[in-house]
Amino acid sequence: MDLGAEIAKGSFYKEEVKVGKITKQPKGERIMIKRLVLLCCILFLPTIAAAQGTTNYGDFWAGGQLGGVFTPSQDVTFTAPGIRVTDSIKTDPGFSAGAIIGYNFCMPYRQPWERYFGVALDFQWNQFNHPEQDFLFQSIGGNQFALAFLGRLQYPFMGSERFTRGRIVPFLMFGPAVVWTNSDFSNYGGGSQTSTDFGLVAEVGVEFFVCPTVSIGPSFRYRHVFGPTFEEQGVKIDSSLNQFMVLGRLAYHF
Repeated sequence: MDLGAEIAKGSFYKEEVKVGKITKQPKGERIMIKRLVLLCCILFLPTIAAAQGTTNYGDFWAGGQLGGVFTPSQDVTFTAPGIRVTDSIKTDPGFSAGAIIGYNFCMPYRQPWERYFGVALDFQWNQFNHPEQDFLFQSIGGNQFALAFLGRLQYPFMGSERFTRGRIVPFLMFGPAVVWTNSDFSNYGGGSQTSTDFGLVAEVGVEFFVCPTVSIGPSFRYRHVFGPTFEEQGVKIDSSLNQFMVLGRLAYHF
């Protein structure tokens, strides 16, 4: 038996046990690690608190509006084979009603810049009637429907812990619209026709919050319609509209 080999072998196994053995960390090292973790928590605490204080969540709102629409006299071009005539046509003042749903990117009274911006989707109906004297003593009745995609600018005033959106909020909305104009030509031997046209909408108004989630307020809306255009009994009718609306709105803010 090779004693040197056996001694070497025993020494090897003894060393292997030492390597595989789990040893405890010194007490001073454990205390140092705990202090380091505590220090990191203290350093990150202001950052966490600041993040919670500036968190902004979007604000959905929905409402309805009623009002009147006024359309000044517009030039209408009548085109038939060999004939082209332009005349000024009147439109009767009409009643208007609609609904709107919107989203403010952040709660309006918070500090970040996003409080000033939002978007809205608006659907509006209004009467569209022409008096008898402008169409050879025959009236033309009709309706208009408009779907508008609006951007919104706003600036809240009189905010408080209770009225976090502000108590008074002036706003401006603007954007494109699709306008459907339906007119009844039955008095001229025709039928009901609908013209689909592009429009532009701009609205200025103010919201007054009667409670933290309900607002009321007046607004003034301008709408330009690139149309309507009809063709009846071989005669093409072309026009464009400038329309003004005075609206009152009631909205609920989620």
